[in-house]
Parts: sequence; structure tokens; C-alpha cells
Amino acid sequence: MNASAPDPAASAPDPAALRAAAGRLVSALAAHTDPEYRLAVLKRLSRRLGEESYPMFLRLLGVVAESDDERAKRLLAETLGAALQRMDLPGGALSSWGATRLPDSTGPISAGALSGQFFGATPRRLLGPVEYLAVWHLQRTQRTPLGTEAFRTSLERLVELLNHSEEARTLYPQKLAADASNELEGAYTRATRERLAAVAAAWKAGKPPPEVAQAALDAAAGETPGGWVVRDL
Repeated sequence: MNASAPDPAASAPDPAALRAAAGRLVSALAAHTDPEYRLAVLKRLSRRLGEESYPMFLRLLGVVAESDDERAKRLLAETLGAALQRMDLPGGALSSWGATRLPDSTGPISAGALSGQFFGATPRRLLGPVEYLAVWHLQRTQRTPLGTEAFRTSLERLVELLNHSEEARTLYPQKLAADASNELEGAYTRATRERLAAVAAAWKAGKPPPEVAQAALDAAAGETPGGWVVRDL
């Protein structure tokens, strides 16, 4: 089946459209038993949505996580577990902290200079679902920052979903711990690394999803500068 999703240009698809798209995704994953095929389906969906609509991909994961279909959750979690084993998670790109710069100019800066090229030229790195949420929430990127409650809810749903695969539940905390200890790459601020480390520790310790999400918030409480405009997922 076709794992198509709502139009990436649609900023707020209705719940029925999201559920239908999530159902098509699960059906496409269930059509074959080959983990490589399932991972290819998931990555193709992520690419089709495009970098700017990666939050839509996260919302589709959230729809499955919220459902009462245990088989669908396990299927999606196992596919993400296979991706973790291959270090090939479907990712979204966010600009690095502090990487954005004003265009070279000796005069006034026009509005046109702050278009796609302004952010498009900044260094970016593909981030997996959990890392993307943390960076989006904590760091200045090309996106409007993600609000605290949206971050908490989205992270809790992701952890609950991924816990349906033993491989994902084991490997994702290990990946986050490794990312948190890497200060050289420059993709994460100190606050983000602390938050990723807190998620990794709580998750590895077997804490329930709400406590994993709360650990992330407690690790860097108050780090988001006051006055930021934030949005929901």
C-alpha cells in the first residue's frame, strides 16, 4: 500500500486526515516482514514530506502512539529499532545553534535577504525524532521554538511508542547518551546535551514515559530565554 501522508503544505491537517495517513503508513509497514523494506517505507515517507515538514512525520508517529492498536505500535517501534541498529533513523534537519548570520552587506538589509537563503546556508544536521524535539525546543533554529508542553507531550508519546520494541528501548538511550557526551560536533548546546543525558538516564533506568519526559524538563529548567515565541507541534 502507499504510505502517503497529508499534504506537507497543510499546516494543521484535521485529525481524521492524520489518522488516515497513519493507518496507511502502518498498512504499508505490515505488507512485508522484511525489516529493510519497512525501514525503506518509513524513510521514504520522511523524505517525501521534506525537511520543513518533518514535524508532520513526528505527528504521525504520535498518532500511532496515542492509538490503542498495540500491533501497530509494535510494528512501528520495531522498524525504528531496526533503524537504530543500522544508525539510520529517519531524520529532520535543524540549523545549528548560533550558525545563522546576517547576509554580507554594507547597507540596509532588505526583507528579501532574509528568505530561504538566509537560513538555507547555515550548517544543519539530520536529527532523529527525540533529538529533533530537544533541539527544536531548546535552541535557536530556523523554526519557531517548540513550547514546553508540546515538547513534554511529544517526547512522552515517542518514548511510549519506542518501548514497544526491546531493541529501540535499549538502543535509543545508548545513542542519546553518546550524543550528550560529544561536545566537539557543535550540534547541541550544553543545555541540550544535559537534557539528552537526562532522557537517556531515565529511559535506561526503566522509568515510565511521563517520568522520562519530566526528567528532560527538570534537567534544564528555565533554559529557554524569556520572551521567546513558542509553538505547539
